[in-house]
Parts: sequence; C-alpha cells; structure tokens
Amino acid sequence: PAPVVVEVALGTTLRSVMGAAGIDPSGLGAVLVGGYGGAWLACPDALDLALSPEALGAAGAVLGAGVVVGLPAAACPLAETARLAAYLASQSAGQCGPCANGLPALADTMAALAWRPRSHGAALGRRVEELAGQVAGRGACHHPDGVVRMLRSSLRVFSDHAMSHLHHGPCRAAGAPGLLAVPGIPR
Repeated sequence: PAPVVVEVALGTTLRSVMGAAGIDPSGLGAVLVGGYGGAWLACPDALDLALSPEALGAAGAVLGAGVVVGLPAAACPLAETARLAAYLASQSAGQCGPCANGLPALADTMAALAWRPRSHGAALGRRVEELAGQVAGRGACHHPDGVVRMLRSSLRVFSDHAMSHLHHGPCRAAGAPGLLAVPGIPR
C-alpha cells in the first residue's frame, strides 16, 4: 500500500495505528518503529504496545521520527533489512569513519546474511555485532547509531529466520522484489 500519514495520540497501540492506516495487522510479521533508524519489533506481540517513549523503550525501540512501517509476514525480513542497510549506508555524509567505512561494511554483511549465507557461514551474525560495536557511539552524528539500532534489532527479532538462512540457504521470499519503499534501492 501507499504510504499514509496518520496522526495519533501518544499511548495509542500499534494495532490501532496500523488499523488507522488501513493496514490489516493480522498480516504483519514485524513493525519497524521510529523510522529507518528505529527498531524492529515482532508481531503479533508488538501490536499491543503503546506508542509511547516508555513502552517502546522497554521493548528496545524508540519513538524516533514517529514513523511506523509494517512488514508483511510473507516478506523476508533479512532481505528487507539488508535493503534498508544499503540505503542508509548510501545516505552517509562520509565525514567520519563509522559512516564512510562501517555502514557499508554492515550493509554488505547484512546482504550476505540475506542472500549468500552459506558462503559466509554462521559468523555473519557475530560480524554484524562486531561491526556494530565499532560504529555505535563513534559517528560525528547519530545516523550510524540509528543504523546500528535497526540492525541489532533485526538480529534479535529475526534470529530464527537468520538461523534458517544459515542452515538452509536464503528463503524463497529473499529473492522476491522488495516490499519496503527504499529510495534508490531496487525493489
């Protein structure tokens, strides 16, 4: 569906936000809260969370820009996250090492996890964490911190999916066109 803007009061549940946006929450596998620098939360559990800094913070997410993105359950969350990571790495001002070097390395590692897991083995998740530790809190701005937050949440929320990719290869949905709108990154 096309992006839509919905204004809601703090404390509204994510289920109500999705409903107000015309999205059937029962078809969602996850939601990205706080925009592309936010955090993934698993559905259906996340749907009953209140859209408030306190509730989201307790769940490991941030309100951030107030953007909420629903990910259909049929999508490959690793492929969608890898596409987001590639976009966010391309949006760097290139003024500091964490952005100029760290974000592209993180994006490449997420792409390997999504589309080439067997060629890289189980070390991929550890590599994302290692790179994230080198990037977080070290940028000239908070852009790399948001990317790290989103990637770390993806490893936490989609850990079963990542293990399946590592043991059985990419899922069928990983080869499907992307579902999330990511400027400049092919669907």
